[in-house]
Amino acid sequence: MMLYLKHLPALLFFPFIMALQPASSQSHSLRTDSIYSLEKVQLGGIRQTILTTGTDSSKPVLLVLHGGPGFTEMAVFRIYNRDLDNDYVVVHWDQRGAAASYDPSIPESSMNIDQFVSDAHELVTLLKKRFKKDKIFLLGHSWGTALGLLLAQRYPEDFAAYIGIGQVVNMMDNERLSLQYTLQMANKAHDTAALRELKPLVGRYPAKNDSSLDDLYLQRKWLSYFGGAIWGHHDYSSILDRIKPGDPLFNGEQIAAGETFSMRTLWKQFLNIDFFTTAPVLKVPVYFITGRHDYNTPFALVEKYYKQVKAPAKKLIWFENSAHIPQFEEPARFNAVMKEIARQQ
Repeated sequence: MMLYLKHLPALLFFPFIMALQPASSQSHSLRTDSIYSLEKVQLGGIRQTILTTGTDSSKPVLLVLHGGPGFTEMAVFRIYNRDLDNDYVVVHWDQRGAAASYDPSIPESSMNIDQFVSDAHELVTLLKKRFKKDKIFLLGHSWGTALGLLLAQRYPEDFAAYIGIGQVVNMMDNERLSLQYTLQMANKAHDTAALRELKPLVGRYPAKNDSSLDDLYLQRKWLSYFGGAIWGHHDYSSILDRIKPGDPLFNGEQIAAGETFSMRTLWKQFLNIDFFTTAPVLKVPVYFITGRHDYNTPFALVEKYYKQVKAPAKKLIWFENSAHIPQFEEPARFNAVMKEIARQQ
């Protein structure tokens, strides 16, 4: 769960230098030496935005499922992970209700996890047809790992491999461990302000009720402060240092509205995720990319799930100097890992 905007009231927005030329969803002609297409496609009955980039349309296709719920990562990947274009055709999707796919007219009844999985499956089918692929690669981050693993479980024939960054496993345990970490760090630091705000959460959080979302924002504020989101930093500024205003891939007002809408409608559903019980077996190769200091999606749960899950092939890849976003905290290593995954598969 990214939740950048809740923690950074003075947030500047992500830069992107390349001029943006939106493409029609009807125009599928892409140059083999340069791919850059931002377009609207119809998924689940509503128009949603995808960004496609790469250098060669014959390369494997990689679909990226962003975190949140409701937080676009298009622009940040373009800053830190553009090297992925050398090995994949990379497709970023602003999910239903998020960022460039946000529309206040979207029915709240459609904001459910099954609908998101259905939207994703439609998109996968479109991409396989467009690029003439039998299988594509699937990458999820944080909230996107919940969608990604469900998608890989239901439609294994579509995927060459599944890669989870900050893998969600069991959300109730996730939140208990995350709160436990912030309390331990607050006690260790003798931080009276943190303890004053965090102690009332003990015994009531996590809970599947409306007040739970306010508790989440409070807990994540201190999680970020104590380095459980970005290792060695109190906030996200180390990731956002390269930000410039005016990035066409990062509309701050739209993102804030989409994140608020998505979190409000999806959070209680999200808390029901328990892959220990519902996904003990996967029929695709799986890679878990995990920050050694991640307490947003605690690494201990990922390691436990990795040991238990049965799959044709599986690998747990540690990022020793990262917490929850290793793709941006250690981008050179992440890009190299993804290059190797493409080569292996």
